[in-house]
Amino acid sequence: MAKLITVFGATGVQGGAVAYALLEDPDFKVRAVTRNASSAKAKALQEKGAEVVQASLDDQSTLGPVLQGAHGVFVVTNYWEYKDKDREVEQGKAIADAAKAAGVLHVVFSGLE
Repeated sequence: MAKLITVFGATGVQGGAVAYALLEDPDFKVRAVTRNASSAKAKALQEKGAEVVQASLDDQSTLGPVLQGAHGVFVVTNYWEYKDKDREVEQGKAIADAAKAAGVLHVVFSGLE
């Protein structure tokens, strides 16, 4: 059975590269997380077979649901949007807590700070 990997930032450069690479491997299913599930990039991921969901690292209430059932998660922050180290640290803590609560076994975190 394919393992579910949740990919944050799936419509961006890093997250998109991870999502598309995983979609090529039949051992994985991809849950692509974006802040705008109706964007053209999100629709392209959906056409390739990803489950596209909307969530934000700044809204902790959205993190748990997108992590449910995930074997692993790839997270990339968007530091350049706010250029705020403290905000990025808070996002990291929020995703770590949510992943632990959801029973995620593997977390890959990509941040600037």
